[in-house]
Amino acid sequence: MIYLKREMDKNKTGHTRRDFIKRFTIWAAVFAGFMASISLLRQFVPRLTRYQKRFKIGRKNNFPVNTFTFLADRKLFIYRDHEGIRAVSAVCTHLGCIIEKSDEGFQCPCHGSRYNKDGEVISGAAVKDLPWYSLHKDVDGQIVVDQGRLVDPDQKLYL
Repeated sequence: MIYLKREMDKNKTGHTRRDFIKRFTIWAAVFAGFMASISLLRQFVPRLTRYQKRFKIGRKNNFPVNTFTFLADRKLFIYRDHEGIRAVSAVCTHLGCIIEKSDEGFQCPCHGSRYNKDGEVISGAAVKDLPWYSLHKDVDGQIVVDQGRLVDPDQKLYL
């Protein structure tokens, strides 16, 4: 009796719903195992973005004394004075807009956040100060920015 009912459930190809569910379950388990193994293996492969956080910006002569120089491709402001050089992010901490230099410091043209010359929030929607990045001189004399290391606003690379 059960055998006859099962024969009646077969469609034109000769497969039952039970066969379909079994195959689907096996393929879903294989897919889930494959995705889990990729996630596990990614933990052992270094991320390439770590190495892109360090880059050369040139020599000290590229930056005039007592000015903020905007590097659009790196979204950075480089400040050089008579003692040394510093680097601050040009990305607003509110929603990621590119900030502009102003008389008081920096301001966001999108949402009105304002920062002083040390990158501290003065007013507006932003709640976090601008990050300052570590600098060091490479063996070839070029200045290297390390966006992976944050420093205090008063810390600079002495030239």
